[in-house]
Amino acid sequence: MPKAKPVRAGNPASLVEHKERSVKGTRERLELALARILEGKPKRVKPGATASALSVAKEAQVDRSTLYRYHVDFLDKLKRTTNSTADQLLETKRGELSRTKDRAREYRNIAENLQEELEAVARHNYALSHKVQELEGLIRQRDMIIADLQERISAGSKVIKMARNPSR
Repeated sequence: MPKAKPVRAGNPASLVEHKERSVKGTRERLELALARILEGKPKRVKPGATASALSVAKEAQVDRSTLYRYHVDFLDKLKRTTNSTADQLLETKRGELSRTKDRAREYRNIAENLQEELEAVARHNYALSHKVQELEGLIRQRDMIIADLQERISAGSKVIKMARNPSR
């Protein structure tokens, strides 16, 4: 069995001070890492990474277990931040959804109005097509009368001249 190394007893006040400085320095690195991630300008994790305990620990170059062991209050802050970010995103998406619904309603109204106009034009076209058929029938009758008159003229039929009204 290897020999255990003797443990040095140091100045307890100095050790406490060192631990406080270490925790404070780590906390500052965590805060800066979170800020960089939220701004979308991280140095060590991919841009656009979500603000999670793992990504913040990687960005701050801190072991994740240190984060869970000594910085529980920071984890609470991280949860609040991500929840508020999620709430802000949710509100943004709700606003976008509301605007999209308004546009959809507006487009639906436009489509209904255009459908009504289309139906009115279709009715008008239907009436006009019947009028055209009626006029074509009249033209055919006229053409038949003209053809009949031309036939009579060419056959030598008597053409009766109308006498002028002497009373005039």
